[in-house]
Amino acid sequence: MQNSDRVPRFEDSKCAVEVPEPEKDRTRCGYLVVPENRARKDSRTIRLPIIILKINSQNPAPDPVLRTLGGPGASSLRMIRGRRSSPWLNERDLVIFEQRGTRYAEPNLDCYEVGAVRVENVKANITGRAALRREVEAARKCHDRLARAGVDLTGYDSVQSAADIADLRQVLDYAEWNLYGVSYSARLMLNVMRDHPQGIRSVILESVLPPSVNYDEVGVDEAMRSLHLFFAHCAAEVGCAKTYPDLEKAFYEFVKRANQVPLEFRAKPSSSSEEVTIKIDGDDITTWLLDYVLSADTEAILAGPSLINRLVRGDLSPLQFYVVDQLSPGGYMLGMRFSFWCREEVPFENPRKIAAQARRYPQIAGYEIQPELLAVCDVWKVGRAKPRENKPVRSAIPTLVLAAEYDAYTPPAWGRLVASTLRHSYFFAVPQVGHGPAFSSACARSVIAEFLQNPHAAPVATCLKAPRQEFLLPKPKQ
Repeated sequence: MQNSDRVPRFEDSKCAVEVPEPEKDRTRCGYLVVPENRARKDSRTIRLPIIILKINSQNPAPDPVLRTLGGPGASSLRMIRGRRSSPWLNERDLVIFEQRGTRYAEPNLDCYEVGAVRVENVKANITGRAALRREVEAARKCHDRLARAGVDLTGYDSVQSAADIADLRQVLDYAEWNLYGVSYSARLMLNVMRDHPQGIRSVILESVLPPSVNYDEVGVDEAMRSLHLFFAHCAAEVGCAKTYPDLEKAFYEFVKRANQVPLEFRAKPSSSSEEVTIKIDGDDITTWLLDYVLSADTEAILAGPSLINRLVRGDLSPLQFYVVDQLSPGGYMLGMRFSFWCREEVPFENPRKIAAQARRYPQIAGYEIQPELLAVCDVWKVGRAKPRENKPVRSAIPTLVLAAEYDAYTPPAWGRLVASTLRHSYFFAVPQVGHGPAFSSACARSVIAEFLQNPHAAPVATCLKAPRQEFLLPKPKQ
């Protein structure tokens, strides 16, 4: 990172990650160089890796698709391997944008201190307030280390990242392009639409996190909505209801028992050959259902009743992947996540409303979505975003808004809310999928392709009208 007057600029370079062989001859890589904080005249510069995948066509469309992932804090460069399953890329180049602060950006905001403490807490079975205090202290150490290294953490927000995207279009000399965001990056695209609308042909928002929604105040509510819908669909389906009677009641009784007496598992961390004993409680089991079943593909969701039935009958093997994952620090750059959340979410939230959710649902009494973030923000000093970062975005840019039926984290109602202030928007809810529907739904991907063909007309989306698939039932014994 060096100071320079020539920003923004694009520097061609070797790719920051390995590119699959079929794509290597059609790939351009480099770094976008921008100020770390545009509000400071003396700001140093940072470097954001970019990968441009060219299509193999004599007549490509002139408007590429820019795509980036969410989190916040997830690396986007892993999308280098997903092109061939994306029909919406058959006519356009793909520009993969690594957001500031994420894994391959320079600098990244890796809080390895927090990741290490989380794993230590799991291995030592440290829970509750004791675990939270340890995690907050680790976050403070990370904050102070990054600050000593010269990182201006107030520069890692959606306003600056949106400006990065606008700068990238200019330095790459695209007259127009299409923006595609999912989860947090869908919110980021709303920032670009508001602050830098020039040159945007169309926008795809998938599983959107609206700026006007105070996430932590309603996170448990939306998790319960997803759980209730899942169990209600099983109860309304003859085969599922007959095979798994009282599935919802059995699940919550299992959760209650596990909160009273946690389940013990033997598991091996990826960095060690030695097994450890860790405990999984009822809150963990609720998170497993939300994250490992209802946030997965349709096949996993349809198998959900069967998996729950196995658990309550004593077969705990469906939890094994979840258990092993607890011994991994994860792949998010937590410093980037903290910087966004402590600047753009927490300052606008009401702690009393957040706490009230945990008492609202006796089935999962005490369950919380991300309790550590509120405490971390006490030590992660990044100031408060301007009030407009908590307001709806209004725009006339053609926009496709996709939601997922079982999404526990960005429910369909939020997609409708965002679409209501976008004059030329088209909203669709994809059935029987969870967060990020296009990751697992070929139908969602085909709707995206249809929209990109003509953003000024509502997609017909024929595939969304197909009959619902039934839950998977045990095969009859021979």
